[in-house]
Amino acid sequence: MKEIRTVIKDGDKPEVIEVMEKSIISISEGIKKLRSTRLNDKALFMLIAHASPSYGQYPKTKICVRDVQAVIEGISSLESMYLKKKV
Repeated sequence: MKEIRTVIKDGDKPEVIEVMEKSIISISEGIKKLRSTRLNDKALFMLIAHASPSYGQYPKTKICVRDVQAVIEGISSLESMYLKKKV
């Protein structure tokens, strides 16, 4: 995974907003690239759900495909939801 580095401008104050903006864009683009492969969404969601660890006490519960789908769709829409369009 790519390491995120803090951008330093005008002294020692990091520009956190610019780092967040670039991170949101890269995460959103990464998910879009993953979904643009030959693997269809149903297979992708099923594989992620199957690979997820169990959680909870007894009986162990797996994450369902519907939850994985909601998270992936949320991640892919981060850029459009939280960033303004470039002028």
